[in-house]
Amino acid sequence: MKSTILAGAALALAGLALASCNKESSEPAEAAPEGRPGVSVSDARLILPAVSGNPGVLYFDIIDNGDKPSVIRAADVVGAQSASIHDTITTDGNTSMSESLPVNLPKGTTFKFEPGGKHVMVMGLDESLEAGGTTEVTITFLGGDKLSFPADVKAAGDAR
Repeated sequence: MKSTILAGAALALAGLALASCNKESSEPAEAAPEGRPGVSVSDARLILPAVSGNPGVLYFDIIDNGDKPSVIRAADVVGAQSASIHDTITTDGNTSMSESLPVNLPKGTTFKFEPGGKHVMVMGLDESLEAGGTTEVTITFLGGDKLSFPADVKAAGDAR
């Protein structure tokens, strides 16, 4: 009788081991894939603030010629504590900003992150970011794809 119980317990343990192996292989990967086929960025520039400690602003042009719709859900900038996508809103002559997510990219046309429109506010800038240098920007799309690109670092008075 003891051997029957031991055999049953061993069989149950073996079944659990097989079930846990199968479960692990079906879980999604932790890291999202890098790159986004058909999406490209140009004219990326981070404008430093005129006053140290204030936020900087990031502008760039992005075009989506890929096979699937692209929706930007986040932006990160190397050398910054945080970054968030904003939109400039003018109502009755008053201008304000508000966070703007997600950003749907129209297929086949250049979408501009520019002064007076959508832009990325960059907070907590590291002192190592200096005009004339570059930094790396990573945008994250809905679904987890990421696209990284360099941005020129410009002084507050430089052309935007």
